[in-house]
Amino acid sequence: MTKKLSLLQLFWIFFKIGLVLFGGGYAILPFLKSEMVDKAQICTMEEITDYYALSQCFPGLVAGNVSMLTGYKARGVPGSLAAVTGVCMPAFLAIVIVFSFLSAIMGFPLIQNIFEVLDLAVCVLILLTVLELWEFSVFDKTTTVIFLAALISSVMNVSPFIIVISAGIIGFLRHFIFPKAKTCCPCVNKKEETEDQDE
Repeated sequence: MTKKLSLLQLFWIFFKIGLVLFGGGYAILPFLKSEMVDKAQICTMEEITDYYALSQCFPGLVAGNVSMLTGYKARGVPGSLAAVTGVCMPAFLAIVIVFSFLSAIMGFPLIQNIFEVLDLAVCVLILLTVLELWEFSVFDKTTTVIFLAALISSVMNVSPFIIVISAGIIGFLRHFIFPKAKTCCPCVNKKEETEDQDE
């Protein structure tokens, strides 16, 4: 059952997520799953995956867009503002504090080592994100072909804008070509089975 979060709770959840926002928006997926799917039960993983897809189509940072959509699901427009403010606040405070003496500390070996280890942690988080998204995104022959086409295009340095727009167009056309086709996505099928059992 979906829990009701206050705006302060929503802000605090995304503030905590913002504290570990290293490596961009995709690195926060494990934290979103833990806080918003498992604990607060605001969203499903399918919805989070959809938010990431939508975020690619909008201007701005992926983390900010995903936070906005998740916050909107939780509490509407005020929830969006609370979530975006929360996720951006740690970075803003860090920049204000660090910027004045950043150039001075970057030369220290200790600081360099810290950032090198953070890079490794970010790689692990992004790998976990790929594994999470894989289950909900690549689930049949069509999605596998689209994935391979996008991967090859990326390797060939095709613009990400073209890849995302092309994928959206293919999804749009697929809806009209196979309007009654039952999805093979495991999360959707599981949800439908649960609804049938409830009835």
